[in-house]
Amino acid sequence: MEDHQILQKERDILHKNLVHESCHMNLLRTGNSDGVLQLHRPFYIRVREEILQLVGIDCEIGYPIVETYVGNFKKIRYSNLSMDELVTLHNDVVMNRLYTFTPSNQLV
Repeated sequence: MEDHQILQKERDILHKNLVHESCHMNLLRTGNSDGVLQLHRPFYIRVREEILQLVGIDCEIGYPIVETYVGNFKKIRYSNLSMDELVTLHNDVVMNRLYTFTPSNQLV
């Protein structure tokens, strides 16, 4: 197996674990998947030429949520994250559960 195939397999595993934690495991723990996992330690990422703050994960579909410089929130794809960013997110969410679940009806 070539290096890029090994790296892609690792990315796929991290992605699967993040979606499983944010959608399935959260539903089992709280009985609700309509909300957001808000990170305790949000961090900055670069997507194309834009600096964004990764603040959480949508629990309904599992997409990462970022905040733009002007304060707007939007969903991005996991493929927009570097391997280091993906590992950091996996460590905070799956390994250490450094997040708070907030139901959609309580989001501001």
